[in-house]
Amino acid sequence: MPINSSSVSPSSKLNHWTQAMATWPDALARSRFHADRAEYKEAAALLRDFLKTASDRLEPVLELSRVIKTQGYWRDALTVLLDELDNLPGPVGTATTREERLGIQMRIEVCRLKLLVTASFDAPLQEAEELRLQTSDFAALEELEPTTIEIALCYSRMRVLSCLHHQPIAPAELEALISWLRPTYDRLVSASRHRESFEILQAYSAFLESATRVGITTLDFETWSGMMQRFLSSPDLPPLFKANAMVLLADKASERLDEAYLAEIETSAKTIYIDQGHAVGVMDLRFQQLSRALKKDHQCLTDELLDELKGYFAKYQTGDSMASYQTAIHAFLAHIPQWLAFELQMSLSHIRDELAHQAGAVFLTHIGRVGLISMWLAHSGKAASAVEAAEALDTTLREGDCRWLRGIAPYLASQAYSQLHDYRKAHDRAARAVEIFQETFPSDAATARNALLQAKLELYQQNNSDPKDLEEILSFADTETTRDRAAGLTLQAAQKTEMIVVQIRTLQTEQRRYWMERMLTFVNELESDSEDGDIRMAGLFQVQGMELTLPMKETDPKAWEPCLACFDKSVALYMKHLRFVEAANTRQMQSCAIYRWFELSPSAHLLQRCLDLIDISLDLFREADNVTFIATASRWRSIVVYTGWERGWMVGDKTLTALQDAENAWAVERADMTALASFEAVSRRQQFTSLKGLRETYRRAFRVCQIEGRVTELWEWTQKAKARSLSDQLGVDSLVPAELREQVIQDPTRRELMEEADALSPRIAGSPPEVRLRLRGELEAIHKRMAQDTLLKAMMDIKNGTPVGIDQIQQLGSQMKKCSPGRDVKFIDWLEHSNKLWVLVLGGEEKTPTVMQCPVSPDEVAAWKREWLDAQPGQVSAFQEDDFYSEYEPEFSLRALDGLVAPLDQLTKPGDLVVLCPTGVLHSIPLHALYISDNVPVIERNPVIYSASLTTFSQCCRRGGWSEVDSGQRPAASVATQWTLTSVLQESDDRWFDPEEQEDVYSLISNTAATSDAKAVTGTDVTRQFFVEAMQQSALFHFHGHGIFDRSILADQSLELADGNIAVRDVFDLKLKAPHMTLVACDSASQGIAAGDEPLGIVTALLCAGAGSVLGTIWPTASRTGRCFTDEFYTNILEQQKRSIDVSTDVGGHAAIIDLAEVSQRAVLALRRNIDTRHPYHWGAFVLHGCWFMSQRGQHPAD
Repeated sequence: MPINSSSVSPSSKLNHWTQAMATWPDALARSRFHADRAEYKEAAALLRDFLKTASDRLEPVLELSRVIKTQGYWRDALTVLLDELDNLPGPVGTATTREERLGIQMRIEVCRLKLLVTASFDAPLQEAEELRLQTSDFAALEELEPTTIEIALCYSRMRVLSCLHHQPIAPAELEALISWLRPTYDRLVSASRHRESFEILQAYSAFLESATRVGITTLDFETWSGMMQRFLSSPDLPPLFKANAMVLLADKASERLDEAYLAEIETSAKTIYIDQGHAVGVMDLRFQQLSRALKKDHQCLTDELLDELKGYFAKYQTGDSMASYQTAIHAFLAHIPQWLAFELQMSLSHIRDELAHQAGAVFLTHIGRVGLISMWLAHSGKAASAVEAAEALDTTLREGDCRWLRGIAPYLASQAYSQLHDYRKAHDRAARAVEIFQETFPSDAATARNALLQAKLELYQQNNSDPKDLEEILSFADTETTRDRAAGLTLQAAQKTEMIVVQIRTLQTEQRRYWMERMLTFVNELESDSEDGDIRMAGLFQVQGMELTLPMKETDPKAWEPCLACFDKSVALYMKHLRFVEAANTRQMQSCAIYRWFELSPSAHLLQRCLDLIDISLDLFREADNVTFIATASRWRSIVVYTGWERGWMVGDKTLTALQDAENAWAVERADMTALASFEAVSRRQQFTSLKGLRETYRRAFRVCQIEGRVTELWEWTQKAKARSLSDQLGVDSLVPAELREQVIQDPTRRELMEEADALSPRIAGSPPEVRLRLRGELEAIHKRMAQDTLLKAMMDIKNGTPVGIDQIQQLGSQMKKCSPGRDVKFIDWLEHSNKLWVLVLGGEEKTPTVMQCPVSPDEVAAWKREWLDAQPGQVSAFQEDDFYSEYEPEFSLRALDGLVAPLDQLTKPGDLVVLCPTGVLHSIPLHALYISDNVPVIERNPVIYSASLTTFSQCCRRGGWSEVDSGQRPAASVATQWTLTSVLQESDDRWFDPEEQEDVYSLISNTAATSDAKAVTGTDVTRQFFVEAMQQSALFHFHGHGIFDRSILADQSLELADGNIAVRDVFDLKLKAPHMTLVACDSASQGIAAGDEPLGIVTALLCAGAGSVLGTIWPTASRTGRCFTDEFYTNILEQQKRSIDVSTDVGGHAAIIDLAEVSQRAVLALRRNIDTRHPYHWGAFVLHGCWFMSQRGQHPAD
């Protein structure tokens, strides 16, 4: 008698059936009752209990593995079979008995599961082929032998999967391998063997979906539909089989079915699932309906729908319905447009990745990560994260044998590098993808050759290559398009011709005509009603619109109609297929065409039309959250608005807002560089900030502020324009002020978000690269939520290195004054604009900066540098040899530059701490050595500290140890307390060596260490390992030795150690504890400066690694001079430390503050007073970067 599942609990059913089971047929029936209702745990428990006493184990073990696999646990299913495999007899020649066929079924199931669990194809396929031969090519199918049907299904699935991802075979051969499906199905249906019939229906459907990719032509939808209708018409069809079949039909044929019939079968299926007590059937059906609705209309993706999804996810998880959960996620992801709901796509992808991991299916994990990387690339602007993940996947897959995966990984890396404008690496990765795909996957190989051609074109344009290079590229494209066309890959051929036409504007008339004709030919050969055909035709209309625009000289509106009509046609085709991003990009191109018309016939009306089209584009790009397109469109919009401002049609506020939007978009695009290693992150950020478009944005903002007298805005834009890559990187490890953090944690919601973000960051750092992409997606989602809250956004601004505002600088200045009563601080910026230099001065407690023009131009400074500082390798500069005049005489070389600091005489007072933030060529000039008044250099009048920007200075001060903001407390002590003094001076073939100087330096290091309770290490003991470890454990670190500085290869700037050099790129990856670093070495503080005042050198590397301050030299100095400076520097430090400790003890034991700006000032002036080092070449080389103080707890060493 059947048991009413709705009235009996699972546990009581299980106990009842366990007692009733005596034979295998009974056990199988009971187990399948549960499995058919997705009650997999109960089914598995019954089978395991039966196996405890079973003598014939093959069928029960196979069924148990099937149940576990159907639930979604592939690795566990494999383990069940492997545990039993040892009990099987060895291979047979030809299987004749049922037991032998069951053994073959078990082995071939192991082969299929190994393929999915290990992502290894060769060995499982080879063994499966041998097993097929043992069945005499499935001869027993004629007898409808059940085991042979299972073997044939398993083998067919393996072969189709292999054709898709590993080793395609001839379509005719594959068609022959699956030709048994239809006749076997017909006979099974006639025999009312519904379970096996439905398995074949599912397999036929899956093979049909892959038919085009593997070249099968013998499968068709009409046949499958007829098979399905016959199955549903079976008079004795069990209800659950009927429901499953109707759901499958609704899924695969929804677009071909009548809406009323579709609703009818889905309603019937739902009713059956409810009546039969199916655990997840109703949810599976609902998910299918939701994904179908999303495919038809993306606007149905509402908050209410997302809440519904979350409820289903929770139920899947609670019920451990792994396979249904995976299917639901996959179906929903497949129908979300790439440009829509990136955060949701990330979340679903992360769930899919985790489910694949739990399933133990490495192959599915790799496929999921390919999809995830592709998603990040489609969400352009996240290429840095995609590069890391793609390279990690590539490294993992090189050890495997899955050809498609091994080819797709370098292809994805190529796409990511291309977005990062690293076209050399993009070229290399694309070439390797082509090599792997080759003839095995011709369509993928052709697509990879598209990426290769793209990289070749970009490299050609980037390097201004020889015309012969262009001839080689055109020859390559000609060969490849011919190859594509011959192989029936017309789409890829059309894409290649489009690249040539769009990107090479220097083609001669005949060449351009030739490539345009080829493009038109290929586009026309595509199916006119297909999506690919429409999209390529839309691209052709774009090209035609551009071709008509560029040579246009007419101003008559009728002359412009054909051009603008091309763009309208293109947009219509894109919108037909819901390709909103492409349509938005076309509208942006159309706005460029109208701007060209405006240039020929300026009018406010045309400019407004141009602006309206850009706004349409921007709205769509923002909805898609496509970072790169937002940046491009925002920049273009700012140009149009600025043009209107120049003509008096736009107000300054609106213009600055547009320019700010453009700058913000650049910043977001640049932010993802954090995913890279520190050195690469900084260097790639510098490439972004050096781009001409961004520099022009700043130039326009400067001009608006200057013309309209907006001094405060000019100061703010100056902060935005300076050393953004450095401040971005320093922000990553910035400390959050305690007061701000306290405000955040008082609110539970804020605290939870902050703690989630804080917890994810170390997880990302400690995870393997292939996992980081998923975690970065989670962190990005959290950051978006945090950005909606004012306090959390302020915290994020600190972490992101967002440029400081006047309020923050005032707060910093006020705090600095509390630490040094009686001394003001002045923040000095230089700005280059319109070939003039301007100095901006902001007092620590002033609300408005002062701006004055310098009487020296940038060109004059550059000429001075070339004449006096530049020198060939191995030669001394003219400045070093300048002994003809005293520095007090007007003819002395530096006197020509005094105008750079002359305004400071009026804007600062003697004794003020001045923070100097140079620009451009001024980074090479010893500004502190220039006269601020008669015969008085800046350094004599004021303590000086240099910084790449005020944002960087603020970050360094925060790192230096403020325990509270606005609290009045002195800085807290650094975590590290050790002081380490080192020196390496060794003989070299290309450098003069003085053993006496070596002895003097080593003696100084030893003596200084003895008086300061520091550790002294010199000579051969200063190895790379010691150097790195000591830097990371010290609160103060001193190095006296040789530096190597090659301005042509900034990353190779290095310090010479006993067993080799330590280079800039090595230092970036260290983790320092905010120490002060003194480098007495040639050019140790000399920096390569890119556009945007972007520094790259040892100082930058140390600051990015965590240093609080760095003191070095901006040109080569004699070791003897460095020795004198060291003696004075540490003598002053010890004196100041004792005074500071004495004072702090009186006020309650606060940390000792060592004023590094004052200490370095005293040391420099001591050199200036010494007759041997009074020339500015000696004392002017020493500069301090970063924080103005260092702190250390403890008593004076002499106590």
